[in-house]
Amino acid sequence: MSSKKFHFAAIFLALALIASCFIPWTYYPDIDVTFNGFNVERFATGNYYGKAGYAITVLSILILGLILVPKLWAKRVNIFVSALLFAYCLRTYIIFSSGLVEGDVEKKTGIYLVVLFSTLLMVSCVFPYMPSGKKKIKPYRDPENT
Repeated sequence: MSSKKFHFAAIFLALALIASCFIPWTYYPDIDVTFNGFNVERFATGNYYGKAGYAITVLSILILGLILVPKLWAKRVNIFVSALLFAYCLRTYIIFSSGLVEGDVEKKTGIYLVVLFSTLLMVSCVFPYMPSGKKKIKPYRDPENT
């Protein structure tokens, strides 16, 4: 698979990751609340849940911007940012899908897509597309010997 295909896959995956923040992630039947990446809910303990989509969106937009920059430093920074996004998505999966009692949390499609897309995005950022800036040089031909 060529690195140009990874380039287009990374663009698609970054946009798909942002879109997966709008899909329902988890459902808590005890409090009758369905969470997605942007559903901010305050609980009696003072905790806010549902703000993870903002960080995922910002990091995905940053990755998307770095994918489009044809510089070597951008590709190196992109690997770091995509690994940071992957770790944050794993953290989000653990926080949203864990419960004290089994059956307390119903996992929906969105939480699986967030982990899947962030994993694939990190893999596609490891193989960046760098257009070669080298021009073909014509071989030197001596006019006296021709």
